[in-house]
Amino acid sequence: MMDDLERQIQQALSKKEPSPFFEARVLGAVKRRQQERRASARMWWSGAIAAALLATTGSVWQYEREVRERAAGEQAKAQLELALKIASVKLQRISQKVEGIQQ
Repeated sequence: MMDDLERQIQQALSKKEPSPFFEARVLGAVKRRQQERRASARMWWSGAIAAALLATTGSVWQYEREVRERAAGEQAKAQLELALKIASVKLQRISQKVEGIQQ
């Protein structure tokens, strides 16, 4: 039994000639692995660029929205100031007429 085990070990560890297309298979596997790495790198960069574009677009959109809201707020303020001036002038006229009637 020990001799059989030793023989099997010797046979398993003995030098053997590779199969006919071994080199081609190994080189093909290496080439596929390189292509997979390149594809992974491209995907990573694509994702990073997409994230940067989204962040930039979001920031620009937010800034433009704030500018529009600020402009709308300033326009509303100007309209309110005009309305208050008009109301003030009309109240002064009414006040003068009332004073004129009372005298």
